[in-house]
Amino acid sequence: MLKQWVLTAAVAAMTCAAFAQDDIDPKKQEILNKLNNQRITVDFNAASLDDALNYIRDMTNINIVVDAEVHTKLSEDQLKVNLKVKDLLLKSALKLMLQSKELACTYRDGVLVIMPKDKVNTSVVTRVYDVRDLLFKIADFPGPKVELASPSGGTPLTGATFSLDSEAKSTITEDFISELVKSNTGEKSWDDNPNASITLANGLLIVTQSKKIHTEVDRMLNMLRQFK
Repeated sequence: MLKQWVLTAAVAAMTCAAFAQDDIDPKKQEILNKLNNQRITVDFNAASLDDALNYIRDMTNINIVVDAEVHTKLSEDQLKVNLKVKDLLLKSALKLMLQSKELACTYRDGVLVIMPKDKVNTSVVTRVYDVRDLLFKIADFPGPKVELASPSGGTPLTGATFSLDSEAKSTITEDFISELVKSNTGEKSWDDNPNASITLANGLLIVTQSKKIHTEVDRMLNMLRQFK
């Protein structure tokens, strides 16, 4: 019962925290602001991807690099850009340029990186989280035992005795924490991303996931600690 309370409280706190601004570096914030607010006008007619990105780079002052795998998977003709838009948000213009080629962009170390969409979705890193402090006993005491007492002599039952069990009966287990984290972070990525995994042994949670999901995992664990 108390385990369910911990889960409910942690999830509720995560929902509230989702409205708070993530802790991100200033360069990432600057790029996100431009993607979400800056508008551009372009007229690309069979332009090479590099030329189109060079134009956007000069217009926005954002560093943009193309992953080498893009040129190995797609020919120059496949990478030709045909796009004519006026006063469109930068993020929308980039999406229109890239989505038809199964490309996407992601932020890494101060730059926007253009790469195959499947590579963005499955790119992972492994991190180890120490959760030994979360493997604690919960004071989940059972209710009192009530026994009707019968006086000697066979007369009708006239009283009751009560007893309490003072020992906590349950613990936060490794399986519980793993499932809690997996159920409340990453949505379908745990199943859809073949490179994603989560294991917990000896109080160490080993997570292989994208950087974005690691942020969610870290937040989830911090929320759990608030309800210890």
